[in-house]
Amino acid sequence: MKITKITNYYHAGHLYSVAKNASSNKETDENDPLISIMFSVLALEAFINESGSLAKMMPSSQKEKIVEGFSSVMSELEDRKEALLVKYHMALLVFSGATWDEGAQPFQDFKLLITLRNAIVHMKADKWETETTIASEQKERELKQYPKFIKVLKQKGLISIPETSTSWLEVISNPKVGQWACQTAELITKEFTEKVPDGNFKKSLENYAFGESNG
Repeated sequence: MKITKITNYYHAGHLYSVAKNASSNKETDENDPLISIMFSVLALEAFINESGSLAKMMPSSQKEKIVEGFSSVMSELEDRKEALLVKYHMALLVFSGATWDEGAQPFQDFKLLITLRNAIVHMKADKWETETTIASEQKERELKQYPKFIKVLKQKGLISIPETSTSWLEVISNPKVGQWACQTAELITKEFTEKVPDGNFKKSLENYAFGESNG
C-alpha cells in the first residue's frame, strides 16, 4: 500500500526576516527602507496564504470545524486571486465574526503600507507642476505636490520634506519608514492570531506570527 507524503515549506518568516534585517542594518543603505517596505508586504501575503495551507495540513483529529472553514475560504480566495486586503478581511471574519476596522490601527497602517508597495511596483513618472516665469526664481516642490501618502507619512513623523525638490521615492527612503513597515507587519499577524479561537491551529499560528524570533 502506497501512502502519499506531503511536505510543505513555509516562507513568510524568511521574507519577514529580510525586511527586518534591512530595517535594522547599522550600515544603512538608502535602499534599505524600500527593501523593508516590499518584503514586509510580501511576508504578509505569504503569511495569510500559508496560514490557509497550514490549516489544511492540520491532522483531522486536531482540526476544529472553524479551521476547516478557514481553509476552504482561503483556498477559494486564492483561486479567485483576491486582493491581499480582502484575504485578511475574510480571514478575520471567519474567526471573529467581523472584518478589520478600517478606521483603526493597525489596519490603517496596513493599507498605507500596501499603498506604498503598489506605488513602487507600478512605478510611473513622478511629475509635478508649478507656475513660474522666466525671470522668477525656481520654486521648490511643496508638500501638496507630492502623492497623498507622503502627507500621511509626514503626519506620522516618519519623514520630513526636503528643502530642495526631489522625488517621492527618495523621500520614503527613510530608515523610520522601514522600521514602521516591519512593525506594521508584526502587529497585523499578532492581532490576527489573537482573534483565532484557542486550539491546536492557534498554537501553530502563534509560532508562525512575526516577531523577534523571525527578525
